[in-house]
Parts: sequence; C-alpha cells; structure tokens
Amino acid sequence: MHRFVRWIRRSGAVLPTPLRPPDRATARQRYRLERMLHDGAVAEISALALELGMIYDTTRDEAVAGQVETAQRRVNGILDDLRSVESWIYPPVLASAGLGPGLRAVAERCDLRLLLDLPQVELGSQTRARVGLLIADHFHTLPPGSVVRVRVKGRRIIRVSITDQKPGGEARRAHRAVLRCA
Repeated sequence: MHRFVRWIRRSGAVLPTPLRPPDRATARQRYRLERMLHDGAVAEISALALELGMIYDTTRDEAVAGQVETAQRRVNGILDDLRSVESWIYPPVLASAGLGPGLRAVAERCDLRLLLDLPQVELGSQTRARVGLLIADHFHTLPPGSVVRVRVKGRRIIRVSITDQKPGGEARRAHRAVLRCA
C-alpha cells in the first residue's frame, strides 16, 4: 500500500475526491424545509405581489402608483431570492420531475454543460432524493460554464461519479460517492 501511495505522489496522479451524500434523515429534512418555505413564505409573498399589482392597476393617484410599483418590485426581488434559497435547500424539480430532468434543470440554472448517464432502472424515491441532492449540491460549487459529466450506476449499492472541468482549460477533477440504499 505504501508503495502505491508513493507512486501516486511521484506520478502527480490525482485521486478522485470523495463526496459525502446526505443521509435519509437529512434528505427528508431538506425536503420539509423547502416545502415549508414554498407553502409558507413564498406563497404569502406571491399573494402580496398580486395584491400590490391590483392596487397599482386601480389607483388613480400617480404618486401612490409609483410607490406601489416600487414596493411591488422589491417584493418580487424578495420572492426571487426566497425561491433561490428554496432551490438550494432542495431543488423542487428533483421531487416533481425525477432525477434526470431534475438534474438537467439544476445544471441549466447553474449554467453548466451536463453529460448525464443514469441507470436504466428506476431508483426508489429515497435513493433519487439522496443522489439528486448529492449531485445538485456539487453543481452549486461550480462556476458557470463548467462542463460536468455525471454517471450513476447500481441498484442497491449506488456509485456516483462526477467529473468536472471549469472554464478556462483547468484540469478535470474527479469525484466519487457510494450510497447504500434499501
């Protein structure tokens, strides 16, 4: 073993970085937080934005209309920020669209070029959640324009391999994770 480590150091080879997947409890908690934000604060602020729009449309006083319009822009900015936080906690598309479409949507939002290789068999909901969060969390660490290749293999023992290359010709980096799923 020691000879192998010395060879790795001398050769300049880079071993894959291990990724730590979220456990089941963490995945459930993140999903609950996202739902709480979506059904609570985001829904309330969306209703407030609609009310401000109706006030703006019905007011005849231009000074008041200007103030309402300014308030509406601020409320819409806050709403966008909350939705961004919500999608970092647990991207809603992972739950609604499935692993492939969900990861593509997250990659698009992060402005990443994605090559995706998923298993032919459908993964269970807990496995999809854990794998999806692992990969989406990694996507959020990459600068826009990065090229990312994701391979997910297995049924009960899931192997996730992510290779990314940042823009500007930096060297490719490899990351690995293994999840045991029921």
